[in-house]
Amino acid sequence: MLTFQKSPKSPNSPSNESEKSRKYDRQLRLWGEVGQFAIENSNICLINATALGTETLKSLVLPGLGSFTIVDNTKVTDEDIGNNFFLDSESLGKSRAMVATQLLLEMNSDVRGDFVEESVDSLLQANPSFFTNFSVVIATNVWNEKTVCKLSQLLWETNVPLLICYSYGFIGCIRLQIAEHTIIESHPDNFLEDLRLDKPFP
Repeated sequence: MLTFQKSPKSPNSPSNESEKSRKYDRQLRLWGEVGQFAIENSNICLINATALGTETLKSLVLPGLGSFTIVDNTKVTDEDIGNNFFLDSESLGKSRAMVATQLLLEMNSDVRGDFVEESVDSLLQANPSFFTNFSVVIATNVWNEKTVCKLSQLLWETNVPLLICYSYGFIGCIRLQIAEHTIIESHPDNFLEDLRLDKPFP
């Protein structure tokens, strides 16, 4: 496993805090500081750096995902270059996990990224606890049903959410496996007191 990290500034410095507020201003308005904290402290595992997988990770890296790990033991092919925005002709023959990790990290310097050049089956057999250390596991285009069932059973028992995604051209399918996830957080529409005149006229 190799790790790439870009974090030149101390995460707790005052200048870094104000810079982060400016950088993530739009999304902070959407899901607030609690939501941003959850994203920044999450650790995501992506199985297969396909076009679907890298686009999914991109949407998490841009808002400031804490860290991610890509599990993929394949090399970049001509087909990958044709349908994956992150890959080009210079990537041909290289590790798909490595190239995707490097390019995704260029999108946000606050994010940490790892990659593992092993198959899901070999990891499930040799070190199944590897997958239980993540906040969420995202499996894209894993076509072996036995592998999916084995991974599903492992994550269900350890209460780790599993997102299974497939894409067929313009058609896609997503299945979410999660035991229970309850959120109770009110967002009042009006934070100002409702003031009214009791006797508007003398």
